[in-house]
Amino acid sequence: MTAALHRPPPRHPDDTPAAPPTLSEAARADTAAQVKAAAESGDMDEAFRLVATALEARDIETVAASLSALRPPDRVDVFENFHLDDQRQIIDELDDEEAAEILEELDDEEAAEVAEGLSTEQLAPILDLMESDEAADLLNDLPPAQMAELLEGMDDAAEAEVRTLLGHLDDTAGGRMTRDFVALAADDTVAASIERLRALEPGEEAAYYLYVGDADGRLVGIVSLRQIIVAPPRARIGELMQPDVIRVHVGDDQEAAAQLMRRYDLLALPVVDTHDRLVGVITHDDLVDVLAEEATEDMFRLVGLDEDERADDGIFTSVKNRLPWLALNLVTQLALVAVLAGFQGTLDKVVILSLLFPLVTGNGGNVGAQTTTLVVRSLALGEIDRQQIGRLLGKEVAQGLINGMAIGLLAGLVALLMNRFVVSTPVSPALIGGAVFLAMALNLAAGGLAGVVMPLTLERLGIDPAVASAVFVTTVTDTMGALLFIGIFNLLSAALGLI
Repeated sequence: MTAALHRPPPRHPDDTPAAPPTLSEAARADTAAQVKAAAESGDMDEAFRLVATALEARDIETVAASLSALRPPDRVDVFENFHLDDQRQIIDELDDEEAAEILEELDDEEAAEVAEGLSTEQLAPILDLMESDEAADLLNDLPPAQMAELLEGMDDAAEAEVRTLLGHLDDTAGGRMTRDFVALAADDTVAASIERLRALEPGEEAAYYLYVGDADGRLVGIVSLRQIIVAPPRARIGELMQPDVIRVHVGDDQEAAAQLMRRYDLLALPVVDTHDRLVGVITHDDLVDVLAEEATEDMFRLVGLDEDERADDGIFTSVKNRLPWLALNLVTQLALVAVLAGFQGTLDKVVILSLLFPLVTGNGGNVGAQTTTLVVRSLALGEIDRQQIGRLLGKEVAQGLINGMAIGLLAGLVALLMNRFVVSTPVSPALIGGAVFLAMALNLAAGGLAGVVMPLTLERLGIDPAVASAVFVTTVTDTMGALLFIGIFNLLSAALGLI
C-alpha cells in the first residue's frame, strides 16, 4: 500500500447533520470523474481530498460513487485512510462486489477490524462474492461466535467451499489454496468440455490451467485452454493432456509451494489430498503474498523482531517483543566479558588495545551478518544443497580472509596514527598494527565461517535459522575478535621478548 495520506480529524457523533446534503446525480458523477483523473495522474492526495470532502458532508453516496470509479488498488489506498466507523459505513454503501474487492485487498488485520463492526446481513453477501481463500482468511481473524453466524448466513455453495478451507492451517498449501478451479474428465470430448466451460463461466484465474481427473477424482493431467480450442471437437481430453503435473499436498508448507511456483514459473499450482484428488489451486497472487510474508518474517527474525510488529504499535507492545531478544544478547555477550577479564593485565598495561579491539569485533560482526543473511535467504528459497556446502564454506572463509587483510591494513594504519596522536604506548606501534592486521584477517574469516555454519546447524537441529543465527554469529565474532587481537598481541610480544 502507499504511504498514509492526510486523514481528516475524527468525527464526533454530534457533528453529523440531521439531514446531510447530497449532490445531484450529475454533480456526483463529476466528483467521481475528478477523483478518477487525480488517481490516474498519480495525485492520490488530491483523490483522497475529494473523497474526504464528500465524507465530511456525510454524502456517502458520492463517496461510494467516487471509490467505485477507482481501480481496486487505488480504491483501497483511499479507503484505508478513513477512520474505522467511516470505513464501515462506506462498505455498507458500496456495491457488494466492490466491497468484497476492498476487503480482499486490505491487510488481514485491517479487514478484520472493519468486518467486526458489520452485521451478518451486511457482511455475509460480501463474503459470498469474495475468493474462497480470502473469505476463509477473514473469517479466521474474527471472533468464533461471529464466524459461526456468518457461515450460517452465507450462500450454501460459498459456505461449503469456505468450510473446506477453514479445516487447513493458514501457513499450509491447503490454507493458501482457492476452490475456484476447473476439472475436466479425461474421457470427455473437446466439444463436451467446451460446453461445460460455457456453463461454468469460470473466472479469469480459474482458466489459467484446466486440470484433468479420472473417475475417482484423482489428478491425472493438465491441459491448456488453447489446446482445447484448436483441437478437433471429437478428440478426448485424455489425448491432449500433459500427464506430468507439478502438485503439492494440502499439508505442505506454503513456502515450499511458493518455491515450486517460482522455480517452474507457474501461474497456478494444484493442491491434492492424501488420495491424490484435486482439492484446490494456489494462484500467482497468493505466491506474491507468501514470498512477501516469508521474507518479512525472516528479515524481522534476523534482528529479533516479531513478524507481527508494526511501526504504529504501542510502546509496551514493542518492549514486550524486543526485551527477550535483548536479554538473550546480554547473556551471550558474557562470553566477551569473560575474554576481556582474562586479559585484564594486558589491557591495564597497554590501554590502546581497549580502544582498538572494537574495530576487530565490529567488522567481524558485519561480515557474519552479511553471510548469515545470504545463507538464510538461500535456505528459505531452497537454493542450497549438500554438494554446495563445502564450496560455500570455502568461498565465505576466503572472502572474509581477503577482506580482512585489506581492512586490516587500514586498521593497522589507524592504530599507528592513534598511537602517535591519541594514546601513547610503551610498546612498538608496529607491533600493535601487526596485531590489528592479523586479528582482523582471521576474525573476518571466522565471521564468514560462522555465518555459514550457524544457520546450517540450526536448520539441521530443526530450529528456524532466521531466529537465532544472528545472536550466535555475533557472539562468535565478538569473542573471537577480542581473543585473537589481544592473544596475537601477547604472542608477538612474547616472541619478541617484550613480555
